[in-house]
Amino acid sequence: MSQSILDDEGGRAPTPHLRLVEPHRDGELRFQELGRLDLEYGEHLSSVTLAYRTWGALNDTGDNAVLVVHALTGDSNAGNHDGWWAPLIGPGKTLDTNKLFVICSNVIGGCQGSTGPASIDPDTGRPYAMRFPLITIGDMVNAQRRLVEHLGVKRLVVAGGSIGGFQVLDWSTRHNDIVAGSATLAASGELSPQGIALNEAGRRAIMADPDWRDGDYARQGTVPHNGLAIARMIAMVTYHSQESMRQRFGRQPATRPGIYPSFGTTFDVEGYIHYHGEALVRRFDANSYLYLTRAMDMYEVGRDGGNDLWLGKVTHPMLFAGIRTDWLFPPGDVAALARRTAEFGIPTSYFEIDSPDGHDAFLKEWDQMDTFLKTFLAETTCIE
Repeated sequence: MSQSILDDEGGRAPTPHLRLVEPHRDGELRFQELGRLDLEYGEHLSSVTLAYRTWGALNDTGDNAVLVVHALTGDSNAGNHDGWWAPLIGPGKTLDTNKLFVICSNVIGGCQGSTGPASIDPDTGRPYAMRFPLITIGDMVNAQRRLVEHLGVKRLVVAGGSIGGFQVLDWSTRHNDIVAGSATLAASGELSPQGIALNEAGRRAIMADPDWRDGDYARQGTVPHNGLAIARMIAMVTYHSQESMRQRFGRQPATRPGIYPSFGTTFDVEGYIHYHGEALVRRFDANSYLYLTRAMDMYEVGRDGGNDLWLGKVTHPMLFAGIRTDWLFPPGDVAALARRTAEFGIPTSYFEIDSPDGHDAFLKEWDQMDTFLKTFLAETTCIE
């Protein structure tokens, strides 16, 4: 059920004429060199590249853009037929690309084309590996801002969930001058101690794998296969709920033998987490997993001055969505942040997704998200 905390009273302007900022290539993977990037912890990257995709066209006033930011192991493929938000992005869909210019980039520190630990360090000619500097959510957003400005964007709405929700909050509080609206899904202002502990368990699994080689595995021709798979298995449990696990798996025995057939009954749920562990190894870099989870641990919306200082800078409408069964970011925590923003007079709305699917519901509950996102976008993008 949607609960309005403070309604936006702003009106809507006529839809500006759409134009192409470059030849129209919906969903095509592209790369943008952004030059040197100074980082929050005092280091820098001498050369940063972001991999990105766009759908639709930017209008002549540069204010019909929506930046979609991905979750932990996601990438820029949000809106293609196999994209992680494909049901929401496209002509006539929630993010209607007949009217909106949708952008999604892979974050720095990632491994899907953007500069990260697997990239070549120009100073050494070898992969950065663990010589890659510590990065923050703020660093990711600073790189994204350079990208959207390069594309000609003057105003934008930002939307995303989980670690993407942290990026949305950073956009909202530290880049308010360009943000017309923000939708924070399945994220509060910081990760809980339990979430940090589970991330650390995953990181230790990677580092304990002898094939990790102190992070230098690429140069030595190995992959910390087992460690990364175990880290993903731990994470997959956090993305579900007791309710979804019981509904989907129960205590159903697996139809195929487990890794150790002599070790008793193998359960269907074990096969599920093994499958997802193996799948991540085939598409993701272990060192990127270390850096991105650490950035997630360190994020606080109120860093360097406290929540009140930064929330007090926000002037645009904010949408928050919690998930009934999410225990990684409990809906009560998300709602509490929404109430706090409303106390500052920020036009704020809160929606609770009713789903058994836990934290992952923002990647599954398309009808419910269509309901609140479509209304919010109509209020914040000035698109009829």
